Amino acid sequence: MAAILGSIAGLTYLVPYKRTHRRRAEIKEILTDLKSLESQPNYQEAAKINIEFFRAIRSPFGYLWWLIFRAPNLRRNRTKLVELIDLPFPKWQKEVLETLSWFEVWMRLLVPIRERIIQELARLKKTKQGPIVVASIGCGGMELERQIIYQLIRRRFDAPVIFIGVDYAPASFEVATAKFKNLTAKGLVEIRTASHLGNAALNKLKAEAANRKLMLVFLKADAFNLKGLAEDSFDLVYHTRLRHHLTLKQGRNLDKLASHLAPRLIELDDLFSIPEIIIISIFTWRFPAVLNGAIFSYLKDFSKKELLAQKWEAECSRKPFSCYLRVRDKPGSAKHGDGA
Repeated sequence: MAAILGSIAGLTYLVPYKRTHRRRAEIKEILTDLKSLESQPNYQEAAKINIEFFRAIRSPFGYLWWLIFRAPNLRRNRTKLVELIDLPFPKWQKEVLETLSWFEVWMRLLVPIRERIIQELARLKKTKQGPIVVASIGCGGMELERQIIYQLIRRRFDAPVIFIGVDYAPASFEVATAKFKNLTAKGLVEIRTASHLGNAALNKLKAEAANRKLMLVFLKADAFNLKGLAEDSFDLVYHTRLRHHLTLKQGRNLDKLASHLAPRLIELDDLFSIPEIIIISIFTWRFPAVLNGAIFSYLKDFSKKELLAQKWEAECSRKPFSCYLRVRDKPGSAKHGDGA
């Protein structure tokens, strides 16, 4: 406990004064936005929990009190937790997505799933006649796709691939478009946007992609709208740090949707860990909106015991933080030679 107290108290001295001033202003602005939701029945409870959190993180000692006395109760009632990024504030969605991308690069948070997807693409290249079609559910700012595409270009991957990123948050597509500006300017990637994807539109994309190497499609829609597509419309479906945003029922429905859309699902999510909550608190302290997302996500994540109870085929990793990588084939289908 003394080490935890010292680490959090030391944040006061680690953060430069100018950044501390900006941090206070940012928290004040977030609190003002959250208070505007208190009168809306659908958001009242979420607003109340978030207001308490942002008031607590105004000082390291207030945050320590929150971690000790409030976080355990919220962990037990995690279904009530709604992150700031899931509330109707495009500005804070963009702030979190942009800053999170920096952390994903710096801390190599996406390496396990990035390498697994590249492995899948190499396998599909050998067995697929037409373009490879992969879909990212809840794609966010598409940092994962950016890293995959850079690796494919470096490795001279010569099969056509369509990446379909599905997300209904407007900020996602603004952030993602900025990331690929350099590649689109060089003609290495073609970007499309759509608000609906039916069987005819998907077949047209496949026909057009046959003469291109890499295509990105930003689909501004709820992923569950894709259930009208034909079975196995995609070759692979994946999602990253999405499950903890969903209820158990939504998670089961997502698995059913993925099984309908593709023969294989790959997912990555974090595992609940008290020591890592402290570590991530130190790294994200300067960024209040990101700190909120990181801590609320950890409180909603499976523990290792809960993950084992799911009876999934999943690999646990600590690179650099505790997470699991799950590869799931369609029930009843024959597993591929390099199976999960």
